[in-house]
Amino acid sequence: MDIKNFIECFTLFIVFPAIVCSGTYLTLKLRFIQVFQLKKSFLCVTKKNTGQEGNISHFGAISSVLAGNFGTGNISGMAVAIATGGPGALVWMWVMAFFGAAIQYVSCVLSISFRQKTAKNEYVGGPMYYLRDGLGYKMLAILFAVFTLFGSITVGNFAQINSVVLPLEKMGFNPLYCSMILAVVVGIVILGGIQRIASFASYIVPFKALIYLSTAFVIIVLQYDKVLPSFRLMFQHAFGFSSFVGGALGIGVLKAVITGFDRGLFATDAGTGIVPILQASAHAKNPITNGITTLITPLIVMIVCTTTGLVLIITGAWQIPDLSSTNMVTYAFSQGLNSAIGGYIVIIALILFAYTTILAWSYCGEKALGFLIGNEKAYYFRFFYLLLVPIGSVMKVDMIWSLADIAIALMLITNLIGVMKLSKKVIASSHQFELSN
Repeated sequence: MDIKNFIECFTLFIVFPAIVCSGTYLTLKLRFIQVFQLKKSFLCVTKKNTGQEGNISHFGAISSVLAGNFGTGNISGMAVAIATGGPGALVWMWVMAFFGAAIQYVSCVLSISFRQKTAKNEYVGGPMYYLRDGLGYKMLAILFAVFTLFGSITVGNFAQINSVVLPLEKMGFNPLYCSMILAVVVGIVILGGIQRIASFASYIVPFKALIYLSTAFVIIVLQYDKVLPSFRLMFQHAFGFSSFVGGALGIGVLKAVITGFDRGLFATDAGTGIVPILQASAHAKNPITNGITTLITPLIVMIVCTTTGLVLIITGAWQIPDLSSTNMVTYAFSQGLNSAIGGYIVIIALILFAYTTILAWSYCGEKALGFLIGNEKAYYFRFFYLLLVPIGSVMKVDMIWSLADIAIALMLITNLIGVMKLSKKVIASSHQFELSN
């Protein structure tokens, strides 16, 4: 069995049932919190945080989270998803994001509940802390930290760089030189720690989302007559309505499910554990409020993913066999606007998306290493992380995405053990919070 088949089997028989079962349980017990507390989530992000303990504001924390979420998974990841699993993969991404939001909520509440303050007065937290301090599972906490280090290198570093250099290489630029320049620019921010990352993300995240989404919406409006047929095509592929002939029903649906959940995890990070690591530094008066604050992130990310998917389907780019990853998206945007400008906008957005994701994951990797060897020594991880950036520019696309998927899946399963074991306390606190507000 090759690595690709292994990942598919792991997703189908472990990741998929784990997310659906745990997500359904938490959604019901928390009374569909990801739906009914969404308005409050928006209000929490914009509210000023005064007199609360923490290193960064709610808005700064959410910007850092979105910096990690808004990566190449929203652009090139969508091309990989639709090329591999068909348009139906997008529907299963929605399902994953819906259930993942409930899992993410619980993990963020736990992160604030079990966070610690370092000697430098910086708050740190995440699954490794509530696995160790909340459950006493020290070895599992260590495993999660190791998986997070693996994820920071593959998901947060290699996958981002590789997706950026693909279109640049096609334009005639040397990918190695481009990655070295990007490493220098990344270093300017990450050497300043979470405050600088959060501050930078607060400015760049809204800008990059606006430039990318506005362009995608223009393409969708210009070809509005293809929008409903595109959604119809998504559901047909998701549930096999178009695959009865030839006995391909089961294969088509399974492929859509597997790909949708893999790419959904990659795009939203919901349930994987990096969001609670980033959220641990936020100002907090009540852990429940911080959990509610994070509910908007999967929704925002899925809006970006859906618009990307729509553009790929509307323009027919997903059906062109020679296109892959970022090159498929640049082609789709150029076709949609009937101008090469569309492709350039994608490249600019992609560089910004990848850049902020690299920043967020570097912080998560550093905190994971800090848990293992001490936060004072973990500072040097930033330099090691920067040295790895050029490697991603010369690696094969399939290998990078496979390694990234493995890292994400291992983080998810490990985190779910802590989330489900400690969920009763969070559920009880959430119900009490609802009654008092």
